[in-house]
Amino acid sequence: MNQGKMKHPVFNGQFEIISSLGEGNTSKVYMARSLENPSQMVALKLLREEFLSRDADSIKSVEQEI
Repeated sequence: MNQGKMKHPVFNGQFEIISSLGEGNTSKVYMARSLENPSQMVALKLLREEFLSRDADSIKSVEQEI
């Protein structure tokens, strides 16, 4: 990585979050860059914490989507 400060937050020590792509009831989606391979751009879908406490059927539907 370049010297100096990173200007974007880092998720899980692996991805630099560049921007928000959208959000819904259960999650937020971000555009991110791999720190291991900076030319690789990815979309990260992060579940909201409050969603994780919902019923098993709701969680199952997100697992199927993934």
